[in-house]
Amino acid sequence: VELAALPLRSWKTQNVADSAEMKMRWFGPEFDSGDVDQAAVIADYRRHVAQLGARASDSIGELLHTHLHDARVRQWAMDGTVFTWSLVIGDLERGYEQVTIEYRDATLRSATTAELIDFDLCDPEHELVSDEIDAVAGGPRLEQRFAFWPGFTFAIEFSDVGMAREPIRDRSA
Repeated sequence: VELAALPLRSWKTQNVADSAEMKMRWFGPEFDSGDVDQAAVIADYRRHVAQLGARASDSIGELLHTHLHDARVRQWAMDGTVFTWSLVIGDLERGYEQVTIEYRDATLRSATTAELIDFDLCDPEHELVSDEIDAVAGGPRLEQRFAFWPGFTFAIEFSDVGMAREPIRDRSA
């Protein structure tokens, strides 16, 4: 999938389902504080991902297996019902890459584009601490939830994704 260049932090419409507070199902504050058995939570989430992956398209399967922990957002755009962002992911062991993810038929949940701008997703001090993907009740759509440091969460509900990857030499490249 080849994705067009993104305008930095832009939007044309605010396709927002609601601004209610979003809760992480697996990797919320209880997980971060150690108040739950983290190994059991991770095992449960892995089983969940395996179930989703068994019936998912190739592109959804790729997203399910893309490790976004500690990712940094380079740029993002919301254009109608398409949310696209480029993130730097990876670590010293696996290496780094820039991944661009295009969520199709997308709806922002628990945040508006104005709130994404106010938080400044592209600030190098803001890291994606955790994410999780879940099926939306009553339909074929998925929701990916994101928790950023310091203290910002939102989700994207979507039907399909496109992804492009490019290896980079380090996290600041």
